[in-house]
Amino acid sequence: MDIYSTRAQLAAIDLMPREYSVLYDFFGHDAGTVEDDKAIYDYRKGSRRMAPTVHPGTGGVLMDRDGFETREIGFCCIAPERIIEDSNLKGRIFGERVLGAMTPQEREKKILARDLMDMRKAIQRRREWMVRQVLLTGKLSVFTYTNEGRGVSPTMIADYGFTNNFTPDTKWDQAGAKIDDDMHEIFDLVYDGLGNVEMIVMAADVASAMLHNSDFIDQYDRRNADMGKINTRYRGSGLRFIGYNSDGVELYSLSGTFIDDDGQAKKLIPDGKLIAGSHDLLNIYHGPVTQVEETGANARHKTYIKKEVPLCYGSIDGNSIKNRLTSCPTVVPANVDGWAVATVL
Repeated sequence: MDIYSTRAQLAAIDLMPREYSVLYDFFGHDAGTVEDDKAIYDYRKGSRRMAPTVHPGTGGVLMDRDGFETREIGFCCIAPERIIEDSNLKGRIFGERVLGAMTPQEREKKILARDLMDMRKAIQRRREWMVRQVLLTGKLSVFTYTNEGRGVSPTMIADYGFTNNFTPDTKWDQAGAKIDDDMHEIFDLVYDGLGNVEMIVMAADVASAMLHNSDFIDQYDRRNADMGKINTRYRGSGLRFIGYNSDGVELYSLSGTFIDDDGQAKKLIPDGKLIAGSHDLLNIYHGPVTQVEETGANARHKTYIKKEVPLCYGSIDGNSIKNRLTSCPTVVPANVDGWAVATVL
């Protein structure tokens, strides 16, 4: 099998596990691929209307249905590339044995496989960034790199109208903070929007303030284990499971950083913030990928309905091979009132 062909690399990608990312896996739902160039979705804001009361024998009263809008959003295009030049094949690569080293051809195949895995990880980090942006701001802004990556310009901005923000009367690291009461208010905010709270994911400094609050910890000491417990365990990827609060909601601390489009390292959850919600809050759709895979008279556009599509092409003049991996995702809330963001420090 020609390992440089798109078909062979697609088969390899299907066998690879996806890179784990906390916010994406906690709050995102894989909604599949879309054949059109835009994703169409129903948008709504929940409400809790009561049934009308009437006098006996007078019949009923018309009750409006909760309305919704059908909207559409485009897909962004993520396409990292790696180049294999002649110089990459002359020396040892990382992890290669000193004695009995590989041939240049074997080395090239090894580099190709590693580049493919690295690019898949990079794409997943971009998806994680998109999920993070929608969760924290209720907006999705996609940037396009121009001038060979030296310039960045916004090309798509979707505002979902998110309003479930909460700030307590007393910060959690201050005396008199009522952390458990604040959590109840956050839950009520989500419930009023017809959402559900299964977990709270908080910044590391928020978790530290919560665990050092004597009043909050004392409440757990006086409750039985079924109502609330603190049982900290590290789960990897910067995620630490703390335990359950008095409502049985899972509490997590998330640390770790990423390199943003401005080149600065930023935290996955900004200091002082937490996100309260449930699984599958956001739908992640993937659009079609169209690319040209041959040159000359045989050049044709080919469209793939896949989440990630590879392309390997060479440059005779540059004596090099480029490997590209393209993905076209977008993120849409299932219910824009289904979660809450709190700034507690």
